[in-house]
Amino acid sequence: MNTDTQPTTPARSQKSREQPQKHAQKSKSAIALRKRLLIKGILAGENIKDIAISTGLSPKTAGVQATAILARPEVQATFVRCMERAGLSDDFLAAKIRELVCAKKTEYAQKDGMFTDERVVPALETQRKTLELATKLKGHLKDQSQGDINIGLMQMVVQAVKGE
Repeated sequence: MNTDTQPTTPARSQKSREQPQKHAQKSKSAIALRKRLLIKGILAGENIKDIAISTGLSPKTAGVQATAILARPEVQATFVRCMERAGLSDDFLAAKIRELVCAKKTEYAQKDGMFTDERVVPALETQRKTLELATKLKGHLKDQSQGDINIGLMQMVVQAVKGE
Protein backbone atom coordinates (compact mmCIF):
# COMPACT_ATOMS: atom_id res chain seq x y z
CA MET A 1 0.00 0.00 0.00
CA ASN A 2 1.39 3.37 -0.95
CA THR A 3 1.44 5.85 1.93
CA ASP A 4 2.78 8.73 -0.17
CA THR A 5 -0.51 9.48 -1.85
CA GLN A 6 -2.55 12.28 -0.43
CA PRO A 7 -6.31 12.26 -0.70
CA THR A 8 -7.27 14.55 -3.53
CA THR A 9 -10.15 16.94 -3.55
CA PRO A 10 -12.21 16.80 -6.73
CA ALA A 11 -11.54 19.67 -9.12
CA ARG A 12 -15.18 20.69 -9.02
CA SER A 13 -15.20 21.48 -5.29
CA GLN A 14 -11.93 23.45 -5.60
CA LYS A 15 -13.42 25.44 -8.46
CA SER A 16 -16.56 26.25 -6.48
CA ARG A 17 -14.46 27.54 -3.59
CA GLU A 18 -12.55 29.88 -5.88
CA GLN A 19 -15.56 31.40 -7.66
CA PRO A 20 -17.89 33.79 -5.90
CA GLN A 21 -21.48 32.69 -5.48
CA LYS A 22 -23.92 33.95 -8.08
CA HIS A 23 -26.72 34.38 -5.56
CA ALA A 24 -26.68 35.67 -2.03
CA GLN A 25 -27.28 33.11 0.66
CA LYS A 26 -30.89 32.78 1.71
CA SER A 27 -31.26 33.45 5.38
CA LYS A 28 -34.52 32.65 7.13
CA SER A 29 -35.04 36.31 7.96
CA ALA A 30 -34.51 37.35 4.32
CA ILE A 31 -37.02 34.75 3.13
CA ALA A 32 -39.55 35.83 5.77
CA LEU A 33 -39.10 39.49 4.78
CA ARG A 34 -39.60 38.64 1.10
CA LYS A 35 -42.85 36.81 1.95
CA ARG A 36 -44.13 39.77 3.99
CA LEU A 37 -43.25 42.26 1.24
CA LEU A 38 -44.97 40.12 -1.39
CA ILE A 39 -48.16 39.92 0.67
CA LYS A 40 -48.06 43.64 1.50
CA GLY A 41 -47.57 44.55 -2.17
CA ILE A 42 -50.38 42.27 -3.31
CA LEU A 43 -52.77 43.77 -0.79
CA ALA A 44 -51.77 47.20 -2.10
CA GLY A 45 -52.66 46.03 -5.64
CA GLU A 46 -49.12 46.07 -7.03
CA ASN A 47 -47.85 43.83 -9.82
CA ILE A 48 -46.53 40.53 -8.42
CA LYS A 49 -43.48 40.41 -10.70
CA ASP A 50 -42.52 44.00 -9.84
CA ILE A 51 -42.83 43.27 -6.13
CA ALA A 52 -40.71 40.15 -6.50
CA ILE A 53 -37.97 42.04 -8.34
CA SER A 54 -37.96 44.76 -5.67
CA THR A 55 -37.41 42.07 -3.01
CA GLY A 56 -34.24 40.90 -4.75
CA LEU A 57 -35.46 38.11 -7.00
CA SER A 58 -33.98 37.79 -10.48
CA PRO A 59 -35.99 39.73 -13.07
CA LYS A 60 -35.88 36.71 -15.40
CA THR A 61 -37.55 34.36 -12.92
CA ALA A 62 -39.25 36.76 -10.50
CA GLY A 63 -42.81 35.94 -11.59
CA VAL A 64 -42.33 32.19 -11.32
CA GLN A 65 -40.48 32.43 -7.99
CA ALA A 66 -43.10 34.78 -6.53
CA THR A 67 -45.90 32.45 -7.60
CA ALA A 68 -44.09 29.54 -5.96
CA ILE A 69 -43.61 31.51 -2.74
CA LEU A 70 -47.26 32.58 -2.70
CA ALA A 71 -48.43 29.00 -3.25
CA ARG A 72 -46.86 27.87 0.02
CA PRO A 73 -49.52 27.06 2.63
CA GLU A 74 -47.95 29.26 5.32
CA VAL A 75 -47.93 32.25 2.95
CA GLN A 76 -51.54 31.64 1.95
CA ALA A 77 -52.53 31.43 5.62
CA THR A 78 -50.75 34.73 6.30
CA PHE A 79 -52.51 36.31 3.35
CA VAL A 80 -55.91 35.17 4.64
CA ARG A 81 -55.11 36.53 8.14
CA CYS A 82 -54.13 39.90 6.63
CA MET A 83 -57.39 40.08 4.70
CA GLU A 84 -59.40 39.26 7.82
CA ARG A 85 -57.55 41.92 9.85
CA ALA A 86 -58.45 44.39 7.09
CA GLY A 87 -62.13 43.56 7.61
CA LEU A 88 -62.46 41.16 4.70
CA SER A 89 -63.87 38.25 6.68
CA ASP A 90 -65.69 35.40 4.99
CA ASP A 91 -69.02 36.81 6.22
CA PHE A 92 -68.25 40.28 4.86
CA LEU A 93 -67.18 38.90 1.48
CA ALA A 94 -70.24 36.65 1.29
CA ALA A 95 -72.55 39.60 1.99
CA LYS A 96 -70.80 41.74 -0.63
CA ILE A 97 -70.97 38.94 -3.20
CA ARG A 98 -74.65 38.43 -2.39
CA GLU A 99 -75.30 42.12 -3.10
CA LEU A 100 -73.44 41.99 -6.39
CA VAL A 101 -75.15 38.78 -7.55
CA CYS A 102 -78.43 40.70 -7.30
CA ALA A 103 -77.02 43.94 -8.78
CA LYS A 104 -79.32 46.12 -10.82
CA LYS A 105 -78.74 49.14 -13.03
CA THR A 106 -80.90 51.97 -14.24
CA GLU A 107 -81.26 52.47 -17.98
CA TYR A 108 -82.49 55.76 -19.37
CA ALA A 109 -84.20 56.53 -22.66
CA GLN A 110 -84.08 59.94 -24.23
CA LYS A 111 -85.56 61.72 -27.17
CA ASP A 112 -84.49 65.10 -28.47
CA GLY A 113 -82.09 65.47 -25.54
CA MET A 114 -84.78 64.91 -22.94
CA PHE A 115 -85.04 61.87 -20.70
CA THR A 116 -88.32 60.18 -21.50
CA ASP A 117 -88.13 56.94 -19.59
CA GLU A 118 -86.11 55.05 -17.05
CA ARG A 119 -86.19 51.46 -15.91
CA VAL A 120 -84.30 49.28 -13.49
CA VAL A 121 -82.92 46.07 -15.01
CA PRO A 122 -80.54 43.36 -13.81
CA ALA A 123 -76.86 44.28 -14.23
CA LEU A 124 -76.11 41.04 -16.02
CA GLU A 125 -72.39 41.62 -16.60
CA THR A 126 -71.81 42.51 -12.95
CA GLN A 127 -73.82 39.49 -11.88
CA ARG A 128 -71.88 37.19 -14.25
CA LYS A 129 -68.49 38.42 -13.06
CA THR A 130 -69.56 38.12 -9.44
CA LEU A 131 -70.80 34.57 -9.93
CA GLU A 132 -67.52 33.69 -11.65
CA LEU A 133 -65.60 35.21 -8.74
CA ALA A 134 -67.71 33.35 -6.18
CA THR A 135 -67.28 30.01 -7.92
CA LYS A 136 -63.52 30.53 -8.12
CA LEU A 137 -63.34 31.47 -4.45
CA LYS A 138 -65.28 28.35 -3.51
CA GLY A 139 -63.00 26.21 -5.67
CA HIS A 140 -65.65 25.17 -8.18
CA LEU A 141 -63.98 27.02 -11.04
CA LYS A 142 -60.20 26.87 -10.99
CA ASP A 143 -57.42 27.24 -13.55
CA GLN A 144 -55.02 24.30 -13.50
CA SER A 145 -52.06 26.58 -12.82
CA GLN A 146 -53.57 28.07 -9.66
CA GLY A 147 -52.75 27.17 -6.11
CA ASP A 148 -55.38 27.09 -3.41
CA ILE A 149 -55.70 30.85 -3.38
CA ASN A 150 -55.69 32.87 -6.58
CA ILE A 151 -53.71 35.96 -5.62
CA GLY A 152 -54.91 38.00 -8.62
CA LEU A 153 -58.47 37.17 -7.67
CA MET A 154 -57.85 38.28 -4.10
CA GLN A 155 -56.35 41.56 -5.35
CA MET A 156 -59.51 42.12 -7.38
CA VAL A 157 -61.70 41.44 -4.33
CA VAL A 158 -59.66 43.82 -2.14
CA GLN A 159 -59.88 46.59 -4.76
CA ALA A 160 -63.61 46.03 -5.34
CA VAL A 161 -64.37 46.20 -1.63
CA LYS A 162 -62.27 49.33 -1.20
CA GLY A 163 -64.32 50.88 -4.01
CA GLU A 164 -61.41 51.50 -6.35
